[in-house]
Amino acid sequence: MKRLEGKTALITGGNTGIGRAVALAYAEEGADVAIAWIAREPEAHAVVEAIERRGRRGLAVRADVTVEADVRALVARVREAFGRIDVFVSNAGIQQAAPITELGVEDWDRMLAVHLRGAFLCCREVARVMIAQGGGRIITVTSQLAYTGRARYAAYSAAKGGLLAFTRALAQELAPFGILVNSVAPGLIDTGFDPLPEEAKRAHAARLPLRRLGTPEDVVGAFVFLASDESRYFCGQTLHPNGGEIMP
Repeated sequence: MKRLEGKTALITGGNTGIGRAVALAYAEEGADVAIAWIAREPEAHAVVEAIERRGRRGLAVRADVTVEADVRALVARVREAFGRIDVFVSNAGIQQAAPITELGVEDWDRMLAVHLRGAFLCCREVARVMIAQGGGRIITVTSQLAYTGRARYAAYSAAKGGLLAFTRALAQELAPFGILVNSVAPGLIDTGFDPLPEEAKRAHAARLPLRRLGTPEDVVGAFVFLASDESRYFCGQTLHPNGGEIMP
């Protein structure tokens, strides 16, 4: 039996990179999948088509996760289409590299808005649905930089560190309602969106025990596990698909 048979999932930032790979993996495991997107509309439609080719229902909704009205409309639309939300993956994110001396206030605020305000708004609305239906799974996407930081990534590292703390607090609050909240903290994954130069990526890969960067497909197993009944005793935990970058 497929591990997510009969489940429904919502993934923000589900049209590219890790979000896309997770959406397709969930469909392969039997879930109906909705994705939220803010840019790259053709990719969003392509993901829905790929979900449907796997015999599952797909849905793409344009939503800015930092806008409360958008998030409420997103969750309402998914409930209208699927009836419930069993799994929510808070994956929407942005990246920007800049020296602290050149980092603008607007860039700092946008980074925290997408990663923290966005996760808060989405998790709040989804939690209301899951409490009413008697349970669910929430998975946030943090980062190894929440633990290690990186030069020129101060805003991103701070946002992901805050998201990690938010995840742990939310796990404690929602567990009594049958909602398990956990996170996945990937290392440097080659999605094509990281602003690091290619030479820096190659150097980073050479330092890893596995000697290569990860791909989105390398990390989806962690998301499938946390969405499935196999993770029923995981609460406030973080999985680290990172090629051995850190070993917490």
